[in-house]
Amino acid sequence: GEKLYSLFDAYLRHIPGGVGIATIFTCAVLAAMCGTSVAIAAMVGAFAFSNLKKYGYSLPLSMGIVAGGGALGILIPPSVPMIIYSAFSEESTGKLFISGIIPGLVGVALFSIYTAIAYSRGKERINAKKVTWGERIKATKEGIWALLVPLGIIVPLYAGWATPTETAAIGILWSLIVGLFIYKEITFKDIFPILEEGVLSSVMVLFIICGAMVFGNAATQIGLSEMIKSFAVSSLSPISFIIITILVLLVMGMFLEGASIMLIVLPIFLPTLMGFEVNLIWYAVILVIGIEIGLLTPPVGLNLYAVDGIAKSLGYPSNLTIAIKGTLPFMLLYLATQILVLIFPQLALWLPSMMK
Repeated sequence: GEKLYSLFDAYLRHIPGGVGIATIFTCAVLAAMCGTSVAIAAMVGAFAFSNLKKYGYSLPLSMGIVAGGGALGILIPPSVPMIIYSAFSEESTGKLFISGIIPGLVGVALFSIYTAIAYSRGKERINAKKVTWGERIKATKEGIWALLVPLGIIVPLYAGWATPTETAAIGILWSLIVGLFIYKEITFKDIFPILEEGVLSSVMVLFIICGAMVFGNAATQIGLSEMIKSFAVSSLSPISFIIITILVLLVMGMFLEGASIMLIVLPIFLPTLMGFEVNLIWYAVILVIGIEIGLLTPPVGLNLYAVDGIAKSLGYPSNLTIAIKGTLPFMLLYLATQILVLIFPQLALWLPSMMK
């Protein structure tokens, strides 16, 4: 993560908001490696906060950048929520993964523009010294290996050379090679704890899927799904129902984390969406962006607590109010991204339609 950050920082530091934009880019690339949001926010915050402070970024803006950028982890592939969604909808996991790329890049662009504007209007901004080409070449040599990891995952998946499971294996193998032999930041003794942690994460996802299926069967048996489907199809238009689901996700995101939300809503929403003949891949992106907004929404926004905890551990005078103040603009930008995907479905559907 730090080498990626140094790479982007070397090329972007001299432009307005460049250090913050480098942080967002780092979050986006890490999102293409691990598929979780809270871990990315915590990891990036640990090494980015000090650099952001050094160049005059206010604490709220710094926390917003890290929390907002970290939330990209569940939209840009690979994505744990997309795996759960695939189990419910029986849509292709590969196509669901790829559907998040363009909306994710739209989010990165909006965050970068906002960061540049917010930093330029700040009172404590510091003009960064231009980085020499020697420093850039050094940063490129160190960071390029990490940058190749997401390409090794996304390109084979998009080209149809490998299944999602196979691309995951490719990503793990490449990460181990880079960590062991190039960066030398892990040893062979670390491999078993790493695999153990991976198994625990995978088992958690499997338990969520099992619980969701039980709930889905229960909702079907008592007729809840069919009742909502019959009412919605007879009384609402498809777009009206989708807007209602977005509002439901916004409210639920204030009180529940993403997996719990999916566990509750998917058995109810999906039959109705299929009744409306809504493209389920398109809706998956809308749903996941809604969960991203929930990660930034108090009182249970997990990314808020992640960046607040990291900031406090580094000695910054942080509290949850400061975190909320900083992340509010990014929450609104996620909402803007969601609206763009709602208006322009091809943002989510074009790449999957081109897959082999």
